[in-house]
Amino acid sequence: MNTEQYCLSLPYPELTGYLSPKEVRCLVDDYGGRKGETTAVMQYVYQHYILDTQYPEIGDALMGIAITEMHHHELLGEAIVMAGGDPIIAGSTCFWSGSNVNYVKNPVAVLRANIEAERQAIAKYRRTIECVSNPSLKDLISRIIMDEELHISIFQDLLSGLSQEPTPY
Repeated sequence: MNTEQYCLSLPYPELTGYLSPKEVRCLVDDYGGRKGETTAVMQYVYQHYILDTQYPEIGDALMGIAITEMHHHELLGEAIVMAGGDPIIAGSTCFWSGSNVNYVKNPVAVLRANIEAERQAIAKYRRTIECVSNPSLKDLISRIIMDEELHISIFQDLLSGLSQEPTPY
């Protein structure tokens, strides 16, 4: 699958310098928290399986975006390791759970929920940027935000292409 259309063609900045334990704590929810990259990957893969047969354009986009989110997950996990942290799949308050995934099946509801989830991710990333002092980490998170903004546009375009009254799944 060609995933180039689901992320910007800009490079991801290389992480350099020291990351403090505080900065690692700021990353864990983005990485493995309830609304972090782990949830995004699993949610989009699930939605791909559910919608791909009946809505192949949406299914393809979901898998392409999931792959991009996997890359974000990798980048954040590597940052945690670089700082001496442990990239367990957990947020700051609990281990990750499949109950974090939104299991809605209606394509309109799926796309609306995903738009909102991407908006929340962007807001969380912006709070993370305020929490960290390492300039290369700030640049990396800013670059990830750019992909998340693209995902919103893709989901909005797919939503506008659907009838507002699809047959329920």
